[in-house]
Amino acid sequence: MSNMGKELYEFGPFRLDSRKRVLMRDNQPVPLQLKAFETLLVLVRNSEQVVLKDDLMKSVWPDTFVEESNLAQNIFVLRKTLGDTAGNQRYIVTIPGRGYSFTEKVRTVSQEETLVLESRSRTHLVIDEEILPGVDKPALVTKAILTKSRRKWALGLATLVVAVVAFALRPTLPPPKVLRIRQITHLGSLVHNTKLLTDGARIYFRAWEGSDRVIRYVSPEGGEVFPLEKPFPQIDLDDISASGSEFLAVNLGDRNGGSISDGDAHSVWRVPLPSGSPRPLGNLRANDSRWSPDGRAIACAVGSDLFLANPDGTIIRKLATLPSDPIYLVWSPDSKRIRFSVADPGNNGVGLWQVDLTSNTVRRLLPDWPNSKRLLPGGWTPDGGYFFFTLLGDGTTNIWAMREKDELWRRVDPQPVQITAGPLTFYPPSSGKDGKTVFAVGEQLRGQLDRYDPASQQFIPYSKGISADHIAFSHDGRWMAYIEFPQGVLVRNRLDGSERRQLTFPPMRAFSPQWSPDDSQIAFQASAQPGANNKIYLISSSGGVPVLAAPDARDRQTYPSWASDGSSILFSTSDENWSNLSLQSLDWKTKRVAPLPNTAGLYEGQLSPDGRYVSALADATHGLMLYEIVTHKSRVLAEQADYPRWSADGQYIYFCTTYFGAHRKPGGGIYRWKASTDTIETVVEYPDFLLAGVYGVSFGLTPDGEILILRDLSARDLYALDLELP
Repeated sequence: MSNMGKELYEFGPFRLDSRKRVLMRDNQPVPLQLKAFETLLVLVRNSEQVVLKDDLMKSVWPDTFVEESNLAQNIFVLRKTLGDTAGNQRYIVTIPGRGYSFTEKVRTVSQEETLVLESRSRTHLVIDEEILPGVDKPALVTKAILTKSRRKWALGLATLVVAVVAFALRPTLPPPKVLRIRQITHLGSLVHNTKLLTDGARIYFRAWEGSDRVIRYVSPEGGEVFPLEKPFPQIDLDDISASGSEFLAVNLGDRNGGSISDGDAHSVWRVPLPSGSPRPLGNLRANDSRWSPDGRAIACAVGSDLFLANPDGTIIRKLATLPSDPIYLVWSPDSKRIRFSVADPGNNGVGLWQVDLTSNTVRRLLPDWPNSKRLLPGGWTPDGGYFFFTLLGDGTTNIWAMREKDELWRRVDPQPVQITAGPLTFYPPSSGKDGKTVFAVGEQLRGQLDRYDPASQQFIPYSKGISADHIAFSHDGRWMAYIEFPQGVLVRNRLDGSERRQLTFPPMRAFSPQWSPDDSQIAFQASAQPGANNKIYLISSSGGVPVLAAPDARDRQTYPSWASDGSSILFSTSDENWSNLSLQSLDWKTKRVAPLPNTAGLYEGQLSPDGRYVSALADATHGLMLYEIVTHKSRVLAEQADYPRWSADGQYIYFCTTYFGAHRKPGGGIYRWKASTDTIETVVEYPDFLLAGVYGVSFGLTPDGEILILRDLSARDLYALDLELP
């Protein structure tokens, strides 16, 4: 219903006076900024309705253009003022993708109505009774009964007062903390995003063995690690049954056409333990799947849709369509809620979401946290008292705990608490059966820069094996710039490693450095802070403050490439959703930006040394394209490619195939297109050892045209965190 036209609104303990612009709580004024008050007034006047974000912003800022973050800040202030929390949003509820709704019942009061306060006094009368001789004593008995009743009433009132005071002064529940961290395995080769599945006596996980992923298990107390036979060459374990007698697994080699992002899904199987023949769950296909704890249903993600299926694989119903693919599905112990992560298409953030099967609602948890956060769910303790998740911040992922249950005689802070603080990066944890331990993969990132030696056909350390990616060499051949792995900072030094200077610092994360033709400047792309759009920056090669190369805009800018005369920089641009890709040319002195004609859908553009051509990738096909500057025409050079690079003499375009998945198949590696013959040549196939990178896996070229790669020397093992959970 609409409450327009009224002047006083009451809800809960609050009264909103639209004429005086005052919010009262229990007849006491509550401080509130004007724009926050106007936001609340619009929501209250449209209570129990959905108010679209655009309509809300137009009502509060009718003559001013403001960012959506201003509205989000007002909502945050209002929720804090009204007492809403992340776990209990009584008044203002976010409607994903639409706006907000004021869900509390609102009572409208006219200005003429008055509030009458009654003042009462209490008089104590003492009556002396005279009992006449010979008269019976019923009145005396009645008085005794009344006196006893009053004593009981007084005792009850005193007890109530004590209880109220005790409740008001109840202590705050102390936060959870880590008592001890134990390293369970010493393999160093666990798959970083493996699901950790336990039946209480064993923990199952996946690990790398060369370039193959295998299944292993170990006791929660550590010790020897044992192998488990794989029923399929490419298998991923999604869950283990409550009885511990079978896995829920997907066959990664059985794909349903298309790409993962387009809703590709794999066949789902029940795999008996410790051995036996696997059985398909009918025609069920999913990207992720989990049994409910009561064993009555399966939650499965297919593309951006979340479904509920029967144990035999037949679909019960669709639960939700999300902004992007739901990942890391976890059930609550009572089988009533499902939590998962969803990437925000508008930025690099990943949010935590929940489906409530009882109320059939879908909502984002912790909506007041910045969108740039990257949250991944781990799961609940067996009693449902705590929920664990991981959060990426400042380059390190840590574990957080969130209290899920209230207590009567102790205050509970519903806000999440960080329980680890590096130096290990932790991946989503899994709670132990005892409810006092969580298990997680801990990672120490480290790489080694290697050069491919064609003579020996071996990869050998280069520049003392520094941990570096995105290597670029000065034109005089004396200096190199690179991105330090995993810190993500830009560094330059001489080829022998001397005169090292760090050029950028956290929270900025840098990528793709390129030297200017006179070697005086370095252009690079960077995000100034977590979640921020990438922009092209310039910095002196001798050090200084990075400055934006182009006028600040809301687009994403990537892959700078200098013109041979140093007058301009070519870069790739897209909107905030990574759509509408094209190439643009920047006059860095005047900051004038001009689009390159007929380059819609092209990205990773790199100018040839003579300035006549641009190598680029096609967004639709990931094919390698050659664009001619004069004619504005493009043609296909290779069907699949990544990270194109021109040789110093302009006779070759080097490129690689997408690493993840390809390095386990024949044909994946680094290639080059030869201009004189218009043919593709194989340079080197991907090695058997794992590779790493600051943004996927790429490669570099030395001034002599030799291939550089970053060997992954990271250590990833299973850790147990013994907790104190009040």
